[in-house]
Amino acid sequence: MGRGDIVRILFHPASVAVVILFSVAPVYSAAEQMIIFVQPGASRVDAAFQEKSLPEIRRLAEAMEIHVHIVDAAEGAPAEVAITPLIVYQNHRGRSVYQGRYTTLERIRNFIRTSRFVPQASADHERDDILVWPNGRARVWAPIKISRVTGAPPPGPGAHDHDAFVREARAAMETGLTRFRTMDGISLSRADRGFYMDLYPWLADDGTLFLSLAVYSQFDCKSPVFEKKKDPLVGPWQERKRLFRDAARILEKAVADRIVDADRGDGFDPVASTVPAAAWERIGFPLPGAPSASPSAPAARGPIPRKWRLARPGPDDPPVIQFHFVAPLDHYRGEVTRYRGGFELSGERKLEGAAGWVTADPSSVTMGDGSLDSVLAGAVFLDVRHHPEAAFRVTAVRGDGNPLAYGRMSVASVSGTFRLKGKEVPLEMAVEMEPVLGADNQPLLLARGMFRIDLEVFGIEGADGPAPANRSLVFDLFLLFEPDPG
Repeated sequence: MGRGDIVRILFHPASVAVVILFSVAPVYSAAEQMIIFVQPGASRVDAAFQEKSLPEIRRLAEAMEIHVHIVDAAEGAPAEVAITPLIVYQNHRGRSVYQGRYTTLERIRNFIRTSRFVPQASADHERDDILVWPNGRARVWAPIKISRVTGAPPPGPGAHDHDAFVREARAAMETGLTRFRTMDGISLSRADRGFYMDLYPWLADDGTLFLSLAVYSQFDCKSPVFEKKKDPLVGPWQERKRLFRDAARILEKAVADRIVDADRGDGFDPVASTVPAAAWERIGFPLPGAPSASPSAPAARGPIPRKWRLARPGPDDPPVIQFHFVAPLDHYRGEVTRYRGGFELSGERKLEGAAGWVTADPSSVTMGDGSLDSVLAGAVFLDVRHHPEAAFRVTAVRGDGNPLAYGRMSVASVSGTFRLKGKEVPLEMAVEMEPVLGADNQPLLLARGMFRIDLEVFGIEGADGPAPANRSLVFDLFLLFEPDPG
């Protein structure tokens, strides 16, 4: 039995209860599919994607042993295919839609690695009071952020009312928009695309208002895709409504320009609303069946080792520690790539009385995008400079009372302390373990668990999106232990 032998994962989303079945079948096979929707000849975006990005994506898929299928969306596509290019990954566990720049190859790799074992859940992304531009099947959404007025205090009696100022500015912006309209509420899909519009007002002592602007892609919160700061809009405070109306026109054009930009990876072609909707099965892509079992592994001989250490996974294994927000924000996902750990059984090889620990290096957290990873490492999020280690230490284990045995999965409740960003909290999760033999006929101990944390508890800023999903982070553990000779 090889290291990549977990073939089925089931867990109930309402609890930490986890069920896993181990088998001797490979974790993925030719049944893995990457379906890429395009619209040939639709625009420069499509031409650039097929000429520059698609060959790189094909090479990535080939290296990961995934079959690539190119589909012309204009001839009929599932209703959730609202834009092209659109990358969809599927295997027997489920289907996931890539949400990221198609020019960022490492993020696509990260998307595949994490989706293989934990596919996206079905959930609507609800947004309130947001600008929306219906564009064919797609909706382009754009939250507006108006910063507080800096510089001199605004003129007028009493203290400046920022909330009233924002309402006035938003109303003025509405008069300058031709594509976007404010919607009180909308349910967005994974193929809808967003751009953040930021406005920064600064007031001089003589009453002159300077209005700087920026637009950010939903895929990069650090580097703007449009900026107007060196030459801001300028006018008297009394003409602020006109300035915000003009700002709206500029910001709307900036978004429209980004959509047709063929170089950065934010551009796309909307699928026309007249394109017929076709089920996945109808276009030839039902979910693949589960891999069939391979011949039985050799019988184990000798006692199960007592002491284990966390091993490095093979190329076909799932990420040891992966994480994601809960749906509908589960496109924010990644993995921890540097970690250590150990586990020690009692003398009778029972889970009761076992001890264990896992430490992780927060600076090794990756979501497949170097720019995004550097933001995560900063003080607002993980602050890796001052908190270079996260850890979980086992304090108690409750099992079924039986010794571990080869070929039998044992369920346990593991209690311990979890430390992140200097904050330590108690944590309990269900863990399932099974001793197996590896491809070299040497013992391995497979363990699988899941737990959820509230980022607010650790003073970490959540993702953009609805609460409480924006602060609920789920960790999936696929631990592989090898005997520790020490």
